[in-house]
Amino acid sequence: MRRLIHSMIVLNSLLAGQFALADNPIISQRYSADPNAIVHDGRVYVYCSNDEHNRGSYALPDYTLISSDDMVNWTDHGIIFKAARDTSWATRAFAPACIERNGKFYLYFPDGGDGIGVAVADRPEGPFVDPLNRPLIDKTMPNCDMEWCFDPCVFIDKGQAWLIFGGGKNEQRPIGKNFSIIKLNEDMISTRGEAVTLDTPGSFEGPFVHTYEGNYYLSYPERKGHHIGYIMSSNLMFTDAEYKGVVLINPMLDGKNINGNNNSHESIVQFQGQWYMFYHDRRLSGGKSYFRNVCVDRLAFNEDGTMQRVKVTHESVPQIKPLNPYEVVQAETIDRQQGIEVESLEEGGCMVTAISDGDWIQLSGVDFESGASKVIVQAAAAGAGGKIEFRLGSPDGELAGICTITKTGDWNTWKTFSGTINHCKGTHDLYMIYRGEGEPFRLDRLRFMRRK
Repeated sequence: MRRLIHSMIVLNSLLAGQFALADNPIISQRYSADPNAIVHDGRVYVYCSNDEHNRGSYALPDYTLISSDDMVNWTDHGIIFKAARDTSWATRAFAPACIERNGKFYLYFPDGGDGIGVAVADRPEGPFVDPLNRPLIDKTMPNCDMEWCFDPCVFIDKGQAWLIFGGGKNEQRPIGKNFSIIKLNEDMISTRGEAVTLDTPGSFEGPFVHTYEGNYYLSYPERKGHHIGYIMSSNLMFTDAEYKGVVLINPMLDGKNINGNNNSHESIVQFQGQWYMFYHDRRLSGGKSYFRNVCVDRLAFNEDGTMQRVKVTHESVPQIKPLNPYEVVQAETIDRQQGIEVESLEEGGCMVTAISDGDWIQLSGVDFESGASKVIVQAAAAGAGGKIEFRLGSPDGELAGICTITKTGDWNTWKTFSGTINHCKGTHDLYMIYRGEGEPFRLDRLRFMRRK
């Protein structure tokens, strides 16, 4: 599937002249959607629906997770939740929501459109455990009988946690009455009181709440056109809300519709002083309905608190800090890539797999300071192995060094290899070009050593 994705990127670049390996989408080794972004411990974590299983419909059984501390190089944490594996009752995992509270991470997952469960973990990437073995929210609860009881958004306001959810084509409820809000108890896995229906003009699905300078914002894909519209209020119940218009037009790029007028989904977060909107479109698949990809662009506010319209871009957002190569870098940390896949390791974490000769990963803005002397790579090779070429600036740029990887015995035997690095000072975009026959090796992590 990922090699197919790259083929589609190349095809689109030939047809449109500009889609090839753009910084948006922020993940291209798999199809992903419904981004729910949270900030934790100096990183942005984005929980995503996994479109890899889709064919002629939405078959969404699990979630993927990516994270970054610089908004450009994203670490792929792989599949972090599977409904059928991690619960006793659910089989589907539609658009997710996650939040941290009291050292725990609470992941809210819809089993299709029929109800919402919750799973708990000690780390952002899990493992997640279902403490209820049943839905937290279902259609039998008061004011939860919307057409689609899904698309949760979890929000903590002045110490009180709330869950906002819902969606529908307005066939069962009046237009603008798709969403409900309910209190969560301190344990985050039980509710208090009854849900209250919100008035959200033209709403369709995908509610998301954030605050800015005392104002409350509820954004959502609209019923007509799937643009992201929003209301603005002085309170979380949105009793004095006003509709403020569209903050993201159903993604268009250079005058071209890259989303097929199809569904959208958003989350809005502030990180290191800058506001961002995460969303999905269909630029990787050329507009195919069931193959979506996650993007991010900057968001800004006007003096009156209204949001400026987000501009959809190829280049995404600026890097906010350089990557430090002298710390351990997970091999599945990626800005751009060609041909690779990412899979989970049995002992936890992920690895880069499905490598073929000529495939590569790019890391952007790598600061080698006064220079590196060598690189240490953790790899496994069931066959003859191969080489990693480290090049600066482009896939055929200056050769900074080579690391040779030899047979380790099998795919489960990991060994450490090292290679000499030369001519590598200052900040560069680093390309790791993989060489070898068949699948020459798999990669876990790497680290550079400073020149003394």
